[in-house]
Amino acid sequence: MGENCDETLGRVKLAAIDGRMRILRFRQLQFQNLYQYLIQNRDVFIEATQFDDGCTKEEAEIEFASALIDLRNHYDALDLTTDLEQEYRVSKGQCNEAHKVAIGIVYIIPDTISALFGVLSALCAAIQAGSCCILEMENTTRKTSVLLRQIFSESMNKDAFGVVLSRASPPLLLQCVVVDQARKLRTTDDSKPCRVLTSPATPNVALVDRTADVELAAKEVVASRLAFDARGRYAVDAVFVNEFVADALATAVVQAAQKYFGQHKIAGSQRSTRYLSSKSDISDIALLENEVRLGRAKVVHSDSGMTVVEVLERSSALVNTKVSSRTVILIRSTSLDDFIDVLDNGSSQLSVGALFVFAGPREAKYLAQHIFSQVTIVNHIPAQLLVGPTTPIGYPVSLRTRYSASMFEYPSPQFAVGPRSHLASRILAGPTKSAWLMGIAQKPLKPTGQPPPGAWGFFEQGMVIGALVYLLPILSVSLFGAGYASIWGYRKFTIRS
Repeated sequence: MGENCDETLGRVKLAAIDGRMRILRFRQLQFQNLYQYLIQNRDVFIEATQFDDGCTKEEAEIEFASALIDLRNHYDALDLTTDLEQEYRVSKGQCNEAHKVAIGIVYIIPDTISALFGVLSALCAAIQAGSCCILEMENTTRKTSVLLRQIFSESMNKDAFGVVLSRASPPLLLQCVVVDQARKLRTTDDSKPCRVLTSPATPNVALVDRTADVELAAKEVVASRLAFDARGRYAVDAVFVNEFVADALATAVVQAAQKYFGQHKIAGSQRSTRYLSSKSDISDIALLENEVRLGRAKVVHSDSGMTVVEVLERSSALVNTKVSSRTVILIRSTSLDDFIDVLDNGSSQLSVGALFVFAGPREAKYLAQHIFSQVTIVNHIPAQLLVGPTTPIGYPVSLRTRYSASMFEYPSPQFAVGPRSHLASRILAGPTKSAWLMGIAQKPLKPTGQPPPGAWGFFEQGMVIGALVYLLPILSVSLFGAGYASIWGYRKFTIRS
């Protein structure tokens, strides 16, 4: 499948028109077939992932398991009883405000990293929504690409799912939801798809406050930076650390890296050949060497396994760069507000992807409140985020699934007539109804609960309490002393008299 592009596209378009994917039992069957195919070919998929991504066998198994879990979560969301109940609400005179309509075709442009999980996560969300799917998969030597094409041709319905080797024409894309995991789509106003789900490439930042568990922060940062050949899309790109614990964190990072390599029974040199062959890796190294040469950064630790770099000037290009090498970038900070000032660009544009905050509860709340990011995670880095593409901007990041069915649906609420319905023929019948409506509309808003102006607020009460605490003892002693002196003077006077 995928040999004749026009034939494949035409077949999928017809399947989208006939609406077979709207049938819940048909969608469940696609999930069942896909699951069985993955289980039967488990070892082949794991081996291909390990070879293409340059990861360990354990990491390949984690990616495969993550894909199965994602599939299961989408499959479990399908429920025939709930589906039928919502379908027939209008026939019973009830509203169906949650009604949604699936967009006919989903067009997937996969990422080159974690392609297995990336494709399956988007595919499963599309199946749950009720959309047909087209996978754009170039004819390469990557083993994963061959297996993904086989998934579509051997386990999925051949009319509702297809593979193409090159970009579909703009007229077709206009009808599709395009899942652009690799950020390869270039569009103009007259060729823009109905919806584009682009995986952002914004830097991911870790904040390590002086109240943090430094050893835990180091372990989590190192694991995210080294796992999956240092190419996890949600791996930490830069670490801002409070200057009071900066040296301790640098030491802990080196120790955590050595322990990580020891636990995984690999030496850094074992992965360096494939690792350094990537253009992005070579670019990382060139950028690092240039920043060190210009005095904007210094190397704290370096061996064949990992490099730890400290940024000396905030103007360094390392601060806002995406890292694809086994490099941990440290930037010293002076306070919580300094964290915020550096990362808050003052605009509505997203400048931070994932924000990993390592701090005490109060400090974490303060940082999370004032730094705009795609997702904020406190005192850990979820392992599931390191697999697959980033979540499209504009949709919530979920730890259960990477894509949600709502990404491939249009809201289409259905309203039935009821006792509270405002029928146009009644409301517009005459002045009586308009007067009644004006009476309802002009009812006072409920009070906010804020005290009226001049009332004692929090600070005023604090001042009064403070005055009582400090001044009352002094006043009491003064009154007692004055009274005692008066009595003593009176007695002295009466004795003389």
